Amino acid sequence: MSLARGALLLALLPVMAVAQARPKVVAVKSADLAAYGSVIAGFRAEADADVQEVMLDESSATAARVFKKLATQKPSLVLALGPLAANAARRSLSEDTPVLFVMVPYFEKYGLEGPNVTGIALTSDYTPELGALKAMAPKARKVGILHDPRFSARQVQMAQEAAGGLGLSIVPLETDGQGKVEKVLEGAAGKVDALMMVADKTVANTTVFQALIAFAQAQKIPVVGLTVSQVKEGATLAVSPSPTAIGQQAGRLSNRIIHEKVDPGALAVAQPEGMDIVVNLTAARKLASSCDAAMELMRYAAKRDFPVRVYE
Repeated sequence: MSLARGALLLALLPVMAVAQARPKVVAVKSADLAAYGSVIAGFRAEADADVQEVMLDESSATAARVFKKLATQKPSLVLALGPLAANAARRSLSEDTPVLFVMVPYFEKYGLEGPNVTGIALTSDYTPELGALKAMAPKARKVGILHDPRFSARQVQMAQEAAGGLGLSIVPLETDGQGKVEKVLEGAAGKVDALMMVADKTVANTTVFQALIAFAQAQKIPVVGLTVSQVKEGATLAVSPSPTAIGQQAGRLSNRIIHEKVDPGALAVAQPEGMDIVVNLTAARKLASSCDAAMELMRYAAKRDFPVRVYE
């Protein structure tokens, strides 16, 4: 190698080192949950970045200190897992640090909007939920949705749009207070063939969920829940985002934000792409022709490559 070429190579080494340096993403977990670990594993598989993990201790004061320190490090992106991390990131980080939140149930109620913030929801456009319901309960035609129109009118509209293509109709069951739920359900007796839950500030709580399950059992109709825990507690089924798939989707989204310089605030909160179907066998057996219904649900899941989890 000539002296000139050697000198040129030495001169280029710092530039090459900078070019090869990977952006840094800090993944902040609200708690030590296995699902969060699966999200990060999926994220690492897709994201073109080095990932550092930080765990909070479920304290708002600690979260504020953690994010104050993060702000000085200026990571290329913060992946906030869970409500505590998402809220602390929105409050504590400046607009020049992109924030991508995941695993935040009912994200609408947290006011996570911001010029540097976007995320992935835990609910879909209701097409998978209604499709799974139709497979399991083919005779169902009228699906009741208990909701407060002040908060969930758009969600009901989305469900109506999805239902039309499946030969189903949505029956809005409106309430503006938890105390009126029983009266609304009494009025729905005999008028709905199934119930589907939506994320709603007024009715998305344990007390209302138990009232829905009691009504459904009395009417012998299926309930589509929102979460795995609700299926374990009596809902017939739920179509739940896969944590690993959420992480992979977040990794691809982070590549757009970091490498393509897409403004997070200009991106709508994304719907989850990878879904799991969760079934309560005890609740399903109470439906007519439960064996046939289970087989149809399996076929539906297989066609869409949705894993199925079953609980008694």
